[in-house]
This record gives sequence, C-alpha cells and structure tokens, in this order.
Amino acid sequence: MANDELRNFHLFAMESALPFGLGILKNAKKGGLQKIMDVMKSKDPFSEFQVDGENSAKMVRDKIEQFVPGLGYPVVSVDVTVPDNYPDYENNDHESLVSTLNRIDTELDKLRSLISNDSTTIDDK
Repeated sequence: MANDELRNFHLFAMESALPFGLGILKNAKKGGLQKIMDVMKSKDPFSEFQVDGENSAKMVRDKIEQFVPGLGYPVVSVDVTVPDNYPDYENNDHESLVSTLNRIDTELDKLRSLISNDSTTIDDK
C-alpha cells in the first residue's frame, strides 16, 4: 500500500508538479511577478503553467533518466486480462489451418501449370 502511494506521488511529481513549477519559473524569467500574476488571473492558471513548463520538464526528466533509468519517467501500472481459451478452439484452428494450406497448395499448382505452359509459348521477338 505504501509502495503504491509512493509510486503515485512520484508520478504526480514528474507529470504535474514538475511542469507546473517550471512553468512558474519560465513566466518569472519572462516578466517577473507581474507575468505570474497575469497567468494567475486567467481561467485555468494551473494548466497554463503546466503547458509553459512542459518542455523544460521533459528536459529535466530526460536528464534524470540518464542518471537513474525509470526515475525520470515513472512506470505506470496497468491491468491486463487474457480471455480464456475454449477447448474446441484448438480443433477449429487446426482444421482451419489445414484447409488454408490445402487451398494455397491448389493455387500454387495452378500457378506452376500456368508458368510452365506460358514459358513454352513465349516468342523471342
């Protein structure tokens, strides 16, 4: 449980807090406190700061990733489900494979026949 909380905090820090903080720094460099206050008065200042800091955050994550793989880009857990195999699936699959191979063999025989017949009728002009 504590491990999941730490992983979630790490993900939050890298994906949300880092771009947000770097976005504030970027705006402070551009226009000082006035620029930060202008963004704070917008409809969604959190998103604006995140967007402004995303490029810098990517560079920071890349540098962290060079030193400690997996730390800059945290692993996200996913749930994977595999459907159950059905007992008759194997039989149907085998029959289907044999049928397809027989059809391919028949078509190859036709192709060989056409090639051998056409090769005797080609005129060198």
